[in-house]
Amino acid sequence: MSLREVRRIFGSRVFERGERYYMEGRVLSAVKIGDVLYAQVRGSKTYSVEFDLRNMNSFCTCPYGRNCKHGVAAFLAYSNGEFFDGDAFLESLKEKSKEEILEILREILKSNPEILPEIKREVDLFSYFEGYLSYEDAVEVGRIIKSGISKDDAWELLEYICRHYYDFGGFYDDYRDFYYGDIVLKPLFEVIEKNISKEDFKRFLELLKLLDVPDDVYRYAYEVLLRNAELFKEDILNAENMSVELRAPLLAKIGEKEKAEALILNSSLSPREKVMLLLEVNPELAEELGLKFSEYHLLIEYFGKRSEYEKVIDLYTASDGVGYLTSYVCEAIEATGRFDVFEEILKKENANIAFLCALELGLKDRIIELFPDAVEKYIAGTLSRQAILDALSLIGDDLKSIIPDIEKIVEFEVAKKNRNAYKFAAELLKLIKKVDAKEYERLVEKLKKRHPRIRALWEILEGTTRCSS
Repeated sequence: MSLREVRRIFGSRVFERGERYYMEGRVLSAVKIGDVLYAQVRGSKTYSVEFDLRNMNSFCTCPYGRNCKHGVAAFLAYSNGEFFDGDAFLESLKEKSKEEILEILREILKSNPEILPEIKREVDLFSYFEGYLSYEDAVEVGRIIKSGISKDDAWELLEYICRHYYDFGGFYDDYRDFYYGDIVLKPLFEVIEKNISKEDFKRFLELLKLLDVPDDVYRYAYEVLLRNAELFKEDILNAENMSVELRAPLLAKIGEKEKAEALILNSSLSPREKVMLLLEVNPELAEELGLKFSEYHLLIEYFGKRSEYEKVIDLYTASDGVGYLTSYVCEAIEATGRFDVFEEILKKENANIAFLCALELGLKDRIIELFPDAVEKYIAGTLSRQAILDALSLIGDDLKSIIPDIEKIVEFEVAKKNRNAYKFAAELLKLIKKVDAKEYERLVEKLKKRHPRIRALWEILEGTTRCSS
């Protein structure tokens, strides 16, 4: 659980804002229970954060919703030991008498009287799924599930979710562009999995046979079955009507690896599907089959996630290119020091990907070399502003040679005639001014002659000039 990993997942800007929040003492409380950190973080108001320490993601009641600065602040408090160990507290209760536990609860309620109405309140969980289920609704449903519902109620809710998934809009916020199903599904499946029975096993199989079972529900149910496969060994061996995709991994999990392999290889699945399944059952056999059918994308993703860097490099060298999966290749290059492999990227990938790889690897000379092509891609709309800014930041004082290319972007932005474009143009001009004041003055004069009436541009530029002086 490294800070570097959190910075990578959340992004540098969000991480730095969260770091500032932590330093300002905005984390009001943090409690760890299991693999989840629960925190209260003060922003414009106080927000509730849930940080999954296993998957390194967070959910928050702020408008941003997921992987936000409040989550970073909470994690920093945890990493510095500033949290209450809920697991240790719950464990300590096992040694106490009923009277002692009641006294502890009494003191908690005295100090936090606002939680008593929440404990007593009876809620119809299904009512939250009538119409669109918002992120805020999902947080509340997750809280109610954690406060304690029966297994029967959990099954009823799960089956209801499957039947009405698209009616309530699934667990996705289009406006904020993030998924929040884990908030509901994780605690729901935990209730069902506790003291799992043969009846539960059968219900899972029936659930997974449904053609329209949502992908996220399928994933959770599948993982529960895998974790508990040993308990239902005979049922798995005798379940002839189970799909290959489900039965093969279960067979492998109970020690029937050869049966699982034969089932996959003799099935009517496509070569790609066979490789995908074999990666769960026998990675060596999957690699052999994957090489035969040139399924380099699958293999590189699989071994990349497992940090098998030498294998990733060997696979990439043998491939014809893997597009945006080159992120795994870049990680392998950094880990092994095999920067010569970048030449393979130049040969096999398009200009966009090659530029982004050079950026990820911090290859300043290559970024300068590729920058003219990157400008054309930016103007064509296939490269982001952030990528351009990151590249210029890495180039630093050596950007004199690419000023004509930066000028192209400035002219392109100014021609858009909107304030955001003017701001970006001003930011680029500011970078030019740092390394070549004469070129800056030349460009400003040129823009003033070409666009004398665009007052907003000059206001922004003059503001930038004042700030930089």
